[in-house]
Amino acid sequence: MKPDEKIIVGRIVAPHGVRGDLRILPDTDRPEIFKKLKTIYIGEKPYTLKSARPHKNVYILHVEGVDDRNTAETLVSKIVEVPFSELPKRPEGTYYYFQLIGLAVVTEDGTKVGTLKEIMETGANNVYVIEGEDHKEILIPAIPSCVLSTDIDAGRMTVRLPEWE
Repeated sequence: MKPDEKIIVGRIVAPHGVRGDLRILPDTDRPEIFKKLKTIYIGEKPYTLKSARPHKNVYILHVEGVDDRNTAETLVSKIVEVPFSELPKRPEGTYYYFQLIGLAVVTEDGTKVGTLKEIMETGANNVYVIEGEDHKEILIPAIPSCVLSTDIDAGRMTVRLPEWE
């Protein structure tokens, strides 16, 4: 992934108040990243992020240059993006969802299982939805005994299929 490649992190759903705050519906599994960002892109235009705070199921952002409700309303429905290089670094061995979606999934012996197409969040652990070669869905729990390795650079995840597969 190129450092300047932009990643969608949310969408503006409404203004908030009269001072130009924006309600952002996060499109990330870690919306707390908004608190660490300095610049966001709204409709290809960069904005300096002045503040970010959670509010119910959205984040309230205030950006430089948007200081009233009328200006904020013009940004409703626009996507919010961040250059990949500006995302907070993940701890070793952990990844952003967008880095995992699309990976080729293979077994320990190299047999192709399919392509990771979705990540379901459950109460206990995430579940990876793999689209098999025959377009059948295969569900794999995202736990160390099933997910043996992930190589983002090679575009591959190695798994041990659960016995029920």
